[in-house]
Amino acid sequence: MSSPQILILGAAGYIGGEPLPPNVTDHRNRPRGPAQSLLAGLGVNTVIGSVDDTALLSSLVSKADVVFNFAVPFFGGDAAMQTIVNALEERAKTSAVKPVFLQTSGSGSIMYGSDGVAGEDVWKDTDYERWESLPDSAFFHSGDKILAAAAERGIISAYIVMSPTVYGPGLGPELSLQMPAYVRYAKRTGQAAYIGKGQNIWGNVHVSDLSALYLILMNHALTAPGSTVATPGSHGWSNLIYAGLGQHTWKPIVSLIGDQLAARGDIPHTGAVSIPEGSGDMYMFGGNSFMAVSEKAKALGWRQVQPDLEEAVKLALPK
Repeated sequence: MSSPQILILGAAGYIGGEPLPPNVTDHRNRPRGPAQSLLAGLGVNTVIGSVDDTALLSSLVSKADVVFNFAVPFFGGDAAMQTIVNALEERAKTSAVKPVFLQTSGSGSIMYGSDGVAGEDVWKDTDYERWESLPDSAFFHSGDKILAAAAERGIISAYIVMSPTVYGPGLGPELSLQMPAYVRYAKRTGQAAYIGKGQNIWGNVHVSDLSALYLILMNHALTAPGSTVATPGSHGWSNLIYAGLGQHTWKPIVSLIGDQLAARGDIPHTGAVSIPEGSGDMYMFGGNSFMAVSEKAKALGWRQVQPDLEEAVKLALPK
């Protein structure tokens, strides 16, 4: 099979920069004009646009064998998601390659609880009836349903990659969402802080390990396209893959952030204090959001390679 045509939506972002080869990301982080010329020389075409532009989006997707979507649902919403699915299913009618759609989602859809109270409800990515019964008001879920329906039809290879807290230095120019929020708050106030009791549980994954999962799923879909149709009776949710490898509670992690920042002289106080729900920066959460590690991902050979969250904090904020 010739090399597939790959479209990366949101390639300028934190997660979206990871699947690009290192020689590409090195050039992409330079000023926009020269970077586009350099990328063209490496066989990579860049398009600057918006996923809200459904005509442009459809045009780009209709030429792709594989779509990595790191932009929607953060931007563009369900209309953009449906546009991608429609264009890929249309392409499948004439393409020698079964098109692949790898969708980025987040475990915020199953977030529950508040005030930093530890949760006991353990979700699994095999809880197909629970996924089907989630309300559309749950974060990301209405968009995930579009992918699940596509996976059930099986015309394309459609996968939902559901990430929890993503950490670690990425190849792209952007940063993760949650960890920098805690650092920003500490630097602004002089004291690291967690929400409520700080015992709430989140899953986590290093951005490079997450990228490896995307590539594993892409290779699986391209080499075994007949195995990518959703399991009958799963409502399409068998193609949802939980992308967490570790778990943490926030109090010890944020306390470590405080210790590291204080040792560097960035803030005057070590450790961390409790603040009420809603009084911190955006992405400082008091709820729980975690699942059991995905047996589906493990069966495909996915494993942790990068440092765990605590070690990554020490590496990112050396004393």
